[in-house]
Amino acid sequence: MHANKGIHQKTVRRKMIGMLLGLTGMLVPFVVLMVIMLIHTNSTYGILLKNASTAADFNSAFKGTIDSRMYSHVIEPRTGHDEATLPLADVDDAVRVLERLSVSTTLPDNKWRIQSMLNWCESLRDYMIEIANTPHYDDRMTLLDRNIRGETGLTVLIETYMHDYLDAEVREMVRLQGLLRSRTYIFIAVSVLLAVILVVGGVWYSVRISRAIALPIRTLSETVSRFGDGNFTSAPIESDVIELNTLHDGIDEMARRIDLLMKTQIDNQRSLHKAELELLQAQINPHFLYNTLDSIAILAENDRAEDAVAMVNSLSTFFRVSLSKGKDVISIASELNHVRSYLQIQQLRYSDILQYTIDVPDELLCHDVPKLVLQPLVENALYHGIKNRRGIGHIHISGCIAGNDILLRVEDDGAGMEEDQIRDLQTGIYEDRHTGLGLVNVHKRIRLYCGEPYGLYFAQRPRQGTIVTIRLPLTFQHDEKEE
Repeated sequence: MHANKGIHQKTVRRKMIGMLLGLTGMLVPFVVLMVIMLIHTNSTYGILLKNASTAADFNSAFKGTIDSRMYSHVIEPRTGHDEATLPLADVDDAVRVLERLSVSTTLPDNKWRIQSMLNWCESLRDYMIEIANTPHYDDRMTLLDRNIRGETGLTVLIETYMHDYLDAEVREMVRLQGLLRSRTYIFIAVSVLLAVILVVGGVWYSVRISRAIALPIRTLSETVSRFGDGNFTSAPIESDVIELNTLHDGIDEMARRIDLLMKTQIDNQRSLHKAELELLQAQINPHFLYNTLDSIAILAENDRAEDAVAMVNSLSTFFRVSLSKGKDVISIASELNHVRSYLQIQQLRYSDILQYTIDVPDELLCHDVPKLVLQPLVENALYHGIKNRRGIGHIHISGCIAGNDILLRVEDDGAGMEEDQIRDLQTGIYEDRHTGLGLVNVHKRIRLYCGEPYGLYFAQRPRQGTIVTIRLPLTFQHDEKEE
């Protein structure tokens, strides 16, 4: 079914996932690119800020510290050419700071400034050593003013270049801040635009999917509505959604099975009514009625009024239970009353060959059975078993619960049957073949009411006679029940 769609069919879930993946594929590259750009810009801004802070700290202390310590070195009494008091360590600290700035600085002009300041630091170191090796105070002071702290001195040049470096870094920070702000605005604007596109696209795709689902569902709903009118033909649907096609196929299969079940039920009802009619006709057998009435007349003529009354009462009970106000299902107690009345009539007629016992527990009496299932078995036991043997025969009716089933047994010690006859009889009622013993009717009605594996089962007694077992469900229910 729906083979023409083949691989083009998709589930609703796959359609939604495909839509989300398509929309996400539009958004993710842009978001990733913008995030990378923002991270890079923010990282660069952070480096510039750190460089500016380092340069500011450098400028606030370098010139004052070097000038002050060199002046102290120049004016203090000389004990020799000792360089230990020179602020060379401060110069080394300045060199390390400049080297760090050289690594992190990205602006070409600032790189050039850093390199110039590193060169001047080396020159500054040489001038310091020269001053330390100059013996006269005036010469040292001249060298200090000319080479180090004067207007043309190296500390002034380094301070000026560091100020220019700081100014360039700050300008770059301002530029990056503006770039970061503009990129943020672009990101927000494009994100809003993409969000609008996603929403519009999502709504459009959702409407498309909704229509692809709603129209076939409407068709399926109309099809199911027609089922209520007894029309089990379904209209085809055009959909590439797997769930809808599966649902349509399921409804088609359900309609086919319901139609088949209804036809089967109609056939079963016809068979059941036919079987019940045949059973009722068998119960009103003119030969049985004639023989019974003839027996009543003979009893009356022989002044056996009590036996005649008993036979009349038994006959009345027999036909009253047979009719059962048109009910098809009666209690086991009523079924036993029916078969007991039959046995009482037959025992009065065949008192010299027939005895019977009924041994059914009280706990079974309230359970339900299809009516008139025991009497045909007892009749077969009498006419095909007891009457075909010599001497008095015995019919024993018993019942028990086996798991979820009720077992009712009719046993006789009559002539019995061979194994082949038992097998043929069992096969005959299963295959609905006429057996000549009236048992197919009983078995068919039990199967129609209860289904498999319920019905009649036959077995030989260990020595002689036959056992017929009726298997019924313990929880047998039916709408038509004896009141």
